[in-house]
Amino acid sequence: MRVRLLGLLILGAVVLRAQEPVTTLKIGTRIVAVNAVVLDANGQQVRDLTKEDFELKQDGKPIEIRYFSEDSDLPLTLGLLVDTSGSQKTFLEDEIRASDVFFQAMLRRPTDRALLVQFDTEVLLRQAMTASANALENTLRYLDMPRGPTMDSTRNGTLLYDAIVKTSNAWLGREPGRRAMVVLTDGVDTTSKATLEQAITAAQKADVAVYSVQYSAVGEFGRSTLNREWAQGLRVLQEISSATGGRVFMVTTTMKLRDIFEEIERDMRLQYQLGYTPPESKPGEYHKIELKAGGKKMTVHARKGYYTPE
Repeated sequence: MRVRLLGLLILGAVVLRAQEPVTTLKIGTRIVAVNAVVLDANGQQVRDLTKEDFELKQDGKPIEIRYFSEDSDLPLTLGLLVDTSGSQKTFLEDEIRASDVFFQAMLRRPTDRALLVQFDTEVLLRQAMTASANALENTLRYLDMPRGPTMDSTRNGTLLYDAIVKTSNAWLGREPGRRAMVVLTDGVDTTSKATLEQAITAAQKADVAVYSVQYSAVGEFGRSTLNREWAQGLRVLQEISSATGGRVFMVTTTMKLRDIFEEIERDMRLQYQLGYTPPESKPGEYHKIELKAGGKKMTVHARKGYYTPE
């Protein structure tokens, strides 16, 4: 009887141990990726740099570059955003013609994909993500100006910030690979619910580089008004593109939109890729990134920060 009781006690102890929670050690490594384009004093791309040519800081402190490569002809994931508000109607036909060539140049392999967004008083996904340049070109024909009896033909709304936020969150941010958006606009937002800061944050969290293209030709407004709004829009576009690792271009009589598209394509095809292990931080916390290369005559275009993933 004592032996049987002892056996039951031992068996019960074993069952209790089996029911105790098991402690599991989880090991994870976070890597922050930074894509960079390096230009010389003449605005030409600098090739053949090594990891030792770069200096990287996070939040003002030097940090080791653990991964490095120079890649060319990389697969692309792209969003083309076209401002179709009244202030841009003069340029729409030119944008459509140039964008035909742009899609043909960008989508050169099955892994290259793009989408098309129109924004004015609404943000509309005109063509979902596709590898077909022909599908995107056909959709370009349907970019139209907003209509309605209550709309002013030249002063209707422009949802620039909302367009960047929605494209980053809903359509580009979840896509694999290297992501960028090209925005054709004057940079003047009039009716967005989102702010400039929220637009930048959305693009940074989605790791999307924003390339901005602004027309500098005189439109229908008075010269003093146009110059003031044009300068304000340019500052906005510079802030967005600088923070996300893109660039700002202006269409002029000597710099055509097709030339700009070619430059953007070169930028996106040939980039330096760097990676580092960041210090531990709280989810959602913003960290500043500083990346320099070579001497003072070199300009580095890379994102200026990132948010710790939730």
